[in-house]
Amino acid sequence: MHTNIAASSDNSNGEQTPKQPIYKPTVEAYNQWAATYDTDGNFLQKLDSLMMDEIMPFLTNIMPHAPKLVELGCGTGRNTVRLQSVPDARIWAIDNSNGIIELAKNRCHSIRTTVPETLKAQSQEFALRDVLSFQETEHSWDPMKNADAIISTLVLEHIPLEQFFMVCSQLLKPGGQLLCTNMHSDMGAISQAGFVDPETGSKIRPLSYAHTLQDFLMCASAWGFNPLWGPVERMVETSDLEQLGERGKKWVSVNAWFGVILSKLG
Repeated sequence: MHTNIAASSDNSNGEQTPKQPIYKPTVEAYNQWAATYDTDGNFLQKLDSLMMDEIMPFLTNIMPHAPKLVELGCGTGRNTVRLQSVPDARIWAIDNSNGIIELAKNRCHSIRTTVPETLKAQSQEFALRDVLSFQETEHSWDPMKNADAIISTLVLEHIPLEQFFMVCSQLLKPGGQLLCTNMHSDMGAISQAGFVDPETGSKIRPLSYAHTLQDFLMCASAWGFNPLWGPVERMVETSDLEQLGERGKKWVSVNAWFGVILSKLG
């Protein structure tokens, strides 16, 4: 397992001083991160997975049979694998990083072979798309439109709120659901997504936004979305550390996560 260590360099006195983070475009950063994304001990992913155990049953219970599902920012397939056992679902998993998508494809292929036919999703498609460059007149997104539900986990940090809800509004059918989780702004005020390049020791960061829950809900309302589940804010607790790992220790008593399921009015 890759160990995430603080990047440093020698100053003129021979002392170790932290290196400045290197900021890269989101796609470039995640293509580079792909090699260690699932093994670098990211505690927020683990916390998100714990909370998704609570949220997904609610969502699957209110979806129609054989739903069209769109995952915005599928990453390495951490949550895409959950969708493989939604009976007869038609799944579109979208990400802007080709390196990340390839990992998701392999992960989901392995899982699909273990799901009983009576419970298996009908189809699984992966698409290389960039939410940041989405335009209403762009036809390459047409197959994903009229979705029954959209799932987007730990992705919003990299997208302006207006852009995010414009895309969701275009893809989701009236009455459809949007499940969204994100880094809490309390954590975002201190840190952001990033990784240590194992070859150089440099900290690599993509562009990030510390969206507050209040701003998120205000923007959601302006675009015609109302809460169905939550919102829930999640603080890291000492009792979580056994599951979250060593990197969760510094975040005890800090709100690190929020999640909500919204319904699109129509």
